[in-house]
Amino acid sequence: MRLSSGSLLLLLVYPIIGWPQGGRLPQPTLWPQDRTAAISLTFDDAMETQLDNAGPVLKNHDLRGTFFVITGPSSTWRMRPRDWQQLAAGGNEIGSHTVNHPCLLAEIEPHSQDYSPEMMHKELRESAREILARLGTQRGLTFAYPCGNMSFGPPTAQARNQALYIDYVAESYFAARGYGGEGEVNPEELNILTVPDLGSTAGKPFPDLLAMMQPAVRGHRWGIFAIHGVGGEWLSVSTEVLDELAAYLQHHTEIWTAPFGDVIRYIQESKALGIRATGHGNQQAQFSLDWPLDPKVFDLPLTLKWQLPPGWTACQAEADGRPLTCTILPKTNQKTILVDVPPQTKSLQFTSK
Repeated sequence: MRLSSGSLLLLLVYPIIGWPQGGRLPQPTLWPQDRTAAISLTFDDAMETQLDNAGPVLKNHDLRGTFFVITGPSSTWRMRPRDWQQLAAGGNEIGSHTVNHPCLLAEIEPHSQDYSPEMMHKELRESAREILARLGTQRGLTFAYPCGNMSFGPPTAQARNQALYIDYVAESYFAARGYGGEGEVNPEELNILTVPDLGSTAGKPFPDLLAMMQPAVRGHRWGIFAIHGVGGEWLSVSTEVLDELAAYLQHHTEIWTAPFGDVIRYIQESKALGIRATGHGNQQAQFSLDWPLDPKVFDLPLTLKWQLPPGWTACQAEADGRPLTCTILPKTNQKTILVDVPPQTKSLQFTSK
């Protein structure tokens, strides 16, 4: 049989880029360590009760949350700077809720109907600068829209200004949360600048909060709680209720409880990661990885799932020559392993053992 030049070329490159016998490339799991779902606890408005009550509850249950702070001159961000720095040092995320919390609700001052594009642009830019200067973080910032409003200006300008608002957000932040109870988030359909929350938490008992998150857990999706006061102030949940919720999440380790920004990082890294087979044999498989996102912001490890080739019963893994731990998933027809790969790993190698 005479091969064409194209067929000969295919045979020559197949051992390098292909994977024999129906094998598969490693793939990121939906959530780290192949967990069932993701939940984020977020807190708006930089309240005293968040520092005094929410922070200790999270610390007691070894959880981390996201605090969207107002950075204006009369805010607790200015009044208690060391407390916010300590909260951040404990692994909690500090995001922005603007300088002065302008929104379209009539009872809220300042009223964002009175804002020009220049004024709103300044709100977003200066809040980001203040947080970055205070915390010194290089990981980027996230944002929450005050009152969930994604526009500003008089009614005649709000349709046009919505595009401006989102553009201003994108200049200073890598993701943003809304407010209004649109439900759980499907990672495959994520819009990173308009991420919805689960709905109002004010005054609700623990069973109601648990019911709010169950659709996300059953659907293997992401649920985001938007909380204001904790044990006082406005739109409050009781400290006891937050403690019950935190205890539940600590106990249910199949749920990934993580700050808002870290969930965004994991989803976006998973979508962007490039994986290519570069070599294989009976006892070894090699892959190259490409991480195209900004490494200063998108810096989480990814959990990869890989089905062992026929004849393999276990494996060793290396990332750029450094050993990794392979975990074999139980109750799988064909042996499948999980491995946590550090960000920016270029070469991944599996060896049969």
